[in-house]
Amino acid sequence: MEGAQLAYDEALEAGRAAAFPSAPDHQSGREYGVTVRDYFAAKAMQAMISTAGAPCLLGLEDTEHHTAKAAYKMADAMLASRAFLYTA
Repeated sequence: MEGAQLAYDEALEAGRAAAFPSAPDHQSGREYGVTVRDYFAAKAMQAMISTAGAPCLLGLEDTEHHTAKAAYKMADAMLASRAFLYTA
C-alpha cells in the first residue's frame, strides 16, 4: 500500500507541471501555462456538462461547486492512472 500511495503522490506532483508550457522565465526558470491537472479537470468538466440531461442542472443551488469538485476528482484519477501506465 505504501508504494501505491507514493505513486499517487508523485502523480499529483506531476499534475502541477504545465500542460502546454511556454518558454521558461529567464529569472525564475518557471514555466507558465495551465497545469496538467487543470487541463484534465477542464476536459472532465466539459464531458460532465455536455452529457448532463436536459434541463441542465447547472445553476441550481451549489451544483457548480459539486461539478468542479467532481472534475478535479476525475483529473486526480487520470493522473494516478497515467502514472501507473508509465511505471507498469
